[in-house]
Order: sequence, then structure tokens, then C-alpha cells
Amino acid sequence: MDSNPITQTKHHARIALLAQYFLCGFIFSALLSRYPALKECYGMTMTQLSGVPLSMSIGSLCTMPLCVHLMARYGSKKMTLAGFIYISLLPLLSLVPNIISVYIVAFLYGCFISMFDVAMNGNSIIVENAYKKPIISMFHAFFYVGVCLSSILSVVLISNHISIQQHHILMAFFSLVILAFIRRYYLKETIREPKIPAKKKILFPTGLLLLLAFVALCGRVVEGGVNNWSTVYMKMVVDFPENLAPLGLAIYSAFMSIGRFFCDYVRSKFRESHILLACCGISSLGISLMICNTSSVFAFVGLLIAGLGISCLVPIIYSLAGRQKSVTPAMGIAMVNTISGTGFLFGPFVIGILADHFGLRTSFFYIWCLTIVMIFLMNRYRRKEKEQ
Repeated sequence: MDSNPITQTKHHARIALLAQYFLCGFIFSALLSRYPALKECYGMTMTQLSGVPLSMSIGSLCTMPLCVHLMARYGSKKMTLAGFIYISLLPLLSLVPNIISVYIVAFLYGCFISMFDVAMNGNSIIVENAYKKPIISMFHAFFYVGVCLSSILSVVLISNHISIQQHHILMAFFSLVILAFIRRYYLKETIREPKIPAKKKILFPTGLLLLLAFVALCGRVVEGGVNNWSTVYMKMVVDFPENLAPLGLAIYSAFMSIGRFFCDYVRSKFRESHILLACCGISSLGISLMICNTSSVFAFVGLLIAGLGISCLVPIIYSLAGRQKSVTPAMGIAMVNTISGTGFLFGPFVIGILADHFGLRTSFFYIWCLTIVMIFLMNRYRRKEKEQ
């Protein structure tokens, strides 16, 4: 066993981050898999239910520009303290008295999960740089391992008539204990100010980074749309019983994690822009299969392929953003997230509105259209990349 303190430190940090990504996926799925129960708990329409991720999106949007400066001042390790707040807010989503209160809690949830997300991804770039090889996709893979296992757990809990309130309290308590233990192993980065004019208060991506941000925006709308609505889709369109509906999310997340496990290997063999273009094409194929037929076979196969396609998109873009020379890894990610991060939560709101007016199956056509936009954007990115 390697006794070098530096080597042990980065190994401990890697294990801690793997555990943290797993827990984030575990919590995320606990929320998504109980969307049908949340809808029934407050008697929501589809549009009202979509207001939950919209409120999170607004919170994320308000916080994201601030994250850049918080990272510059405090660093990613200190900013992971936001995780204790966002985890504690999870049970409140089903415990408050009315829909307005749900939206307020969701707004605060979006604020603090954005801080935590940027901090966690920034720390993963630091660990990747310490290893001097691609490993960030492994972290993102463990997020979807958590989503998959939590979806299966949700099937068990729902089948045994465990309420949404009991489910979320259990998940929050478990996650808070683990986060308190693993935070000590995160790495600290060297704090440095960004190379920008002194008068500029809010940072936004430019050039190739801006183009990557818009690809990530579409990708995160697709990812967020499937994440948020796959369980409802399986229940309302495919006509699965509520206790089995989370299986769609489980299959999607399982193949998301498989794709991300192999993403680092693929990155070492092929140009990253080529991989991103292939991801867009595979995602488009998966969503098209999902909406062309209402049978469970088409739904499961479509979710499977879509999971593989979208799996490598965000990790590669985050890695590219984190390697910008003028900013720290966390700040580069935060600037991309200023545009792209809200798409992960804003997209489901549009889907909910479309579902109320045209049906949930038709609203997934909107997701497919975004995959086509991603293909065009990536072609433009490749051309600009060659010019530089």
C-alpha cells in the first residue's frame, strides 16, 4: 500500500467525492421517484407540479452568478457546507401546508443545491488534476449509480406503503450523517482572482466556453426532462402502476452510469468534440424511440439508449470548462453553469405546461427537438475549434 501522504490524501479525496456523488444521486432520485405522490399530496395539476422544478430553477439562476465570487473567496471545500442546507430542505417539500410553501422551499433548495453542485464539481476537477488523468466521469457515474439504486429502493418503499414524508426524512438523515463524515477529506485549492476587469461584477462564459454552455444547456434540459418526468411518463403514458413506475428512471440511470464509467476511457481514445457530437446523436435516437410508441418495450429501450447518449455530455463539458487557464476549475464550471445549470431544472417546467395542453407524450417531442439543436451546436463548435 502506498504510504506517501500526498498520494493517500488524493485517494481519500477521490473516495469521498465518489461517496458524495452517490449520495447526491440517491437524494435526487428520492425526490423524482415520488413526484406522483407529491402531485397527489397537494392535488396539483401537471403545470403546478412543474412549478416545483421551475422554482428550483429560479433559485439556481439567482445563485449561480454569485457562486463564481463565493468560489473565488472561499474555495470549493468551504462551499460544500451548502450541502447540509439543501439536504435538510428535502423533507420540507412534502411537509409544508400548501403549494405556495412548496414553491418557496423549492426555491431555497435550488439556491443551495447550485452552490453545492458547483463546489462539488470544482473539487472533482482539483482531484482530477492531482491524478493527471481523466477521472471526472467516474464521479458523475456514481451519481447515477445512486439514482438507480434509490429508484429501486423507492419501488420497495412505495410497495410497502411508506409515505413520501417518511421516505424523505429517512433519506435526509442518512445523507446528513454521511456528508458530515466525508467533508474532511475534500481537497483545498489555491484561491486566485479571475483575470477580468475590476468593474465586472458578474462573470459569464465567452467564446468556445459560451458555445459549450449552450450545448450543456440543451443537454441538461434533456437530462432534467427525462429525470423529472420519466416516472410520471411510465405511469400516465405507458400505464405502469405507481409502485413500478420508478423502474423507468432506474433503467435510464443505470445506463447513464454505465456510459459514465466508460467515458474516461473513451476520452483517452477519441477527440472530445467528436465524443460530444456522438452523444447528441445517440440521445436523439433514444428519445425518438421512446415517443414513437407507447409500449413498455419502446419506453425502456428508448430510456436505455438516451441514458447512454446523454451520459458523457456534462462530464466532458465540465472538464473542458475546468481547464480554462484564466479561472480556477470551480469558477470555470460556475460560468458554464450560469447558462447551462438552470436548463436542468427549467426544462421540466416547459414539459409540464405542454403536457397539460397536449399530453405528456407530445411534450417529449420538445425534448427530441433539443437533441437536434445540440447536434447543430456541436457541429459549429467543431468548426470554431479547428479555426483556433
